[in-house]
Amino acid sequence: MKANSKNIVDCREEKWLNDETVFDKNEALEINGDEEEFLKELAEMFIDGLPEQISLVKKAVDSRDSNALEKSAHNLKGAVANFGKNTVFKAALSLEMMGREDRWDDVEETYGALAREAGRLVYALREFVKSK
Repeated sequence: MKANSKNIVDCREEKWLNDETVFDKNEALEINGDEEEFLKELAEMFIDGLPEQISLVKKAVDSRDSNALEKSAHNLKGAVANFGKNTVFKAALSLEMMGREDRWDDVEETYGALAREAGRLVYALREFVKSK
């Protein structure tokens, strides 16, 4: 069955105001072979590359370029998948589907959720990287 944004995730603002975990260390470690030092290095690389990835998504949203939105959101989703299927992953997936379907309703709100949740993830990852 082909996924579409209607059955992926509801990105209305109230949906994003919950306490869903943005980073589950145990899940991320499981994904990455229980290699904590590797995960910390991966987190640092992700944090360094995130501004450019978010910028590409924002540019696609602003220009209403469905192909660029699908591609940039897909790339971000792939990068964030190393840290689990968290709120950033879900928002990126939703944006990817919007681009694939050339559907622009709620795109600004979904991008806003992505940006907010990405900020939360960066904070959590920085705390993880600093931990012993």
